[in-house]
Amino acid sequence: MKTVADNMTSAEPLTPGQMFFDALPGGGQAPQMVVVGPGRFIMGSPESEYGSFNDEKPQHPVEIDYAFAIGRYPVTFDNYDRFARETGRDLPGDEGWGRGTRPVINVSFADAEAYCDWLTEQTGRIYRLPSEAEWEYAARAGTTTAYWWGDKLGQDHTVCESCGSRWDDERTAPVGHFKPNPWGLHDMLGNTWEWCPDHWHESYDAAPSDGSVWLEEGSQKPRVLRGGSWLNNPVSVRCAVRSNFHPHMKVNIIGFRVCSTL
Repeated sequence: MKTVADNMTSAEPLTPGQMFFDALPGGGQAPQMVVVGPGRFIMGSPESEYGSFNDEKPQHPVEIDYAFAIGRYPVTFDNYDRFARETGRDLPGDEGWGRGTRPVINVSFADAEAYCDWLTEQTGRIYRLPSEAEWEYAARAGTTTAYWWGDKLGQDHTVCESCGSRWDDERTAPVGHFKPNPWGLHDMLGNTWEWCPDHWHESYDAAPSDGSVWLEEGSQKPRVLRGGSWLNNPVSVRCAVRSNFHPHMKVNIIGFRVCSTL
C-alpha cells in the first residue's frame, strides 16, 4: 500500500513531527498520523496539582524507547462510517449533532479495536489503540503542566463544562477547531474521552515503565479512558486525568484515537 507523507516518498524514513496517512483501497485515506519519537517523561500528577486524584499517583518515570505514530485527530464519523458501511455494522448515533468531522461517539472498546483491525487489513500497517502511557506521553508533548498549554485553564483551548467554547457542556466540537499541542496533536484534552487498552488500576503502583499496555491476564476489569470530554469539568481535562468504563458500553462522551508502532 502506498504511504503519503508530507510530499515525501513512502521509501523515505519518517521522523518525529512528520505527518502522513495511508491510502485505502478504492480511494480515500486512513486517519492522518503524526510521528512521535522515543523519549522519557514523568507520568501522573504531583500532589501540588490542583484537582489531582489519587489514581494519578504515584508519579513515575516512563521510558519509551521506540517511535510510534498517533492520530492527529480523534477518529471522526467520516473515518468510522466508512468502516461501518464496508463491514455491515450499524452506524453509531450522533445525538443529532452532526457527523462528518466530529469525533465519533457511541462506540465501545470492542468497536474501536475492530476499527483498528480493519485499518490494518486495509493498509498493511498495524494499527491499534495507544497504551495509557503512550497516550499521556503524546498528550503532554514534552510539557509538565496540568494542561499542555499551562497550569491555568484559560479560555477556548478545548470544549468541556466551562472551557470557554461555544460547545461547552452541550456537544462535541469538530476536530481540529482548537490549536494543537506542541507535537501537532489536536483534541487530546476535552471533546471526548478516548479508549486505551489498559485494564483499570486504582493507582500506578507496579505500573510498567516502558510504555507498554498494562493488562491482567483473564481480567474482566474496565478499560482506561483518557482526556476528558465536552461534559466534564475543567479538572477532568488535565493531561494526567484518568477514568474507566465497561468495554462493551457505548456513550456520547467516549471516542478514540488510533496509534501505530513504526
